[in-house]
Amino acid sequence: MFLRHLELEEFRSYRHQRLDLDPRGLRLSGPNGSGKSTLLEAVALLATMRSPRSAADREILNWESGSDLSVPPFARCVGAARREDGDVQIELALQSDPQRPGHVRKQIKLDGRAVRAMDAVGVLKAVLFAPDDLALVSGPPAGRRRYFDLTISQLDGRYLRSLSRYNRILVQRNSLLRSLAKDRLDLRAAEEQLAFWDEELVAFGSHLAACRFRMLRRLGDLAAGRFHWLSGQMDLRFSYRSNLTSEGWPSEEGPRGNFSTLQAIVSRGYEEQLREARREELRRGTSLVGPHRDDAEFAIGGVDLAAYGSRGQQRLAVVALKLAEADLMREQAGDVPVLLLDDVLSELDERHRGLLVEAVGQVGSQVFVTATDTASLTGFGLDELPRATVAGGVIRPLSPAASVGG
Repeated sequence: MFLRHLELEEFRSYRHQRLDLDPRGLRLSGPNGSGKSTLLEAVALLATMRSPRSAADREILNWESGSDLSVPPFARCVGAARREDGDVQIELALQSDPQRPGHVRKQIKLDGRAVRAMDAVGVLKAVLFAPDDLALVSGPPAGRRRYFDLTISQLDGRYLRSLSRYNRILVQRNSLLRSLAKDRLDLRAAEEQLAFWDEELVAFGSHLAACRFRMLRRLGDLAAGRFHWLSGQMDLRFSYRSNLTSEGWPSEEGPRGNFSTLQAIVSRGYEEQLREARREELRRGTSLVGPHRDDAEFAIGGVDLAAYGSRGQQRLAVVALKLAEADLMREQAGDVPVLLLDDVLSELDERHRGLLVEAVGQVGSQVFVTATDTASLTGFGLDELPRATVAGGVIRPLSPAASVGG
């Protein structure tokens, strides 16, 4: 899988940029704030329909756009990809909604046909390496949940649909819990009103938890192998920590088992925990049990990496996890993802920089790699990649293989 063409229009600092891309990828250098990360953000956005840098779509818009046409600010991103099963064009258009200040209208097309976001996620698969990925080890649980939701969603459309449905149910159930807490209904009356939402929550939440267990355990196995190769001696353990517990829930070391059986086990435990948490949920007016409170943890030799690991160990753990993510996508989808290395080589010493580039080469992916220092983009096999520079949102090729238009 690789991108053949990328076009950005009014996308942050890019007013209008067209790139005809080499299957091998691109080396892109430029000063901070020049647009390097924005280019990789655009590719990741086409893969997941969510920006890896911003929680709000409105931050992507160039707010000076549209003024000469008397239309609201907008942004557009188009990618033409070659996959094992043929070519596909992905288009994402965003425009400020004049009727709802602060809101953005989103339109997504595959080969010119309008589709929902969930139908476009994973059509292009990409893995992003970025300096702030260190938060996957040391940051709050929400960041880790977002990471494994985006990873699994690129591989499993049903997971993404369950996640979307679960989140909507959670909002409705929390609203009802707040209302019930305010009205101080007796427990039986409250349970009657919650029964429908509990059933829905369990149905979709148990599917999410079972998917996470299966997929993240495999991701952890792959990450352990990558980390051992990178470090030469230390053993990494990446473990899914579900908010749901139940008798019969498989251990990390236990057999994988049948998926429907696993989901049934999770479902029974979920129902039981909801009953046990009922009084406290009514008191606090919020849902206390479910995948929205899941987490994952890293350990080396049984020692918590977030609390006791060095910054170097944490960085290597993240690199190993990202390489494992690429391995998982190749294993599960039968195609290699596009790899996006956003100024990460400068964060590694020379040995680990070489190992990372070697590993990336073994994956066989199209690679986009950025740096402020051009020296970081030479050697270790990187010299084979087409090279370009960027300044002020304009990309200029430095090798014939990188065809650029504006």
